[in-house]
Amino acid sequence: MILILSVSSVPAQSMPKTWLLNWDKLIHLVEYFILGILAMKSMNSISYRTLLVVIPLGIVFGGLDEYLQSFISGRFSSGWDVLADTIGVSIGSLLVLGNKE
Repeated sequence: MILILSVSSVPAQSMPKTWLLNWDKLIHLVEYFILGILAMKSMNSISYRTLLVVIPLGIVFGGLDEYLQSFISGRFSSGWDVLADTIGVSIGSLLVLGNKE
């Protein structure tokens, strides 16, 4: 989560111009997919109840990240980014739940 907030806090002018940034929504999806996996695996037990905690918190964190990003020079917040975050954290969490031992 700290890594996500750190990267989101970099002003647009300081970011390298690369083709990778054209895949913005995919980047959001992948980073929140990883967050969903890590969040689920960090819990004491993996269950539907855990899922009902991790996914909403991931969505709230994605929204907060986008809101904070709106205060960074050259950056803006996007509902589409929050949607990509939501899909990523949901898929990652569900993957862990489906593969619980």
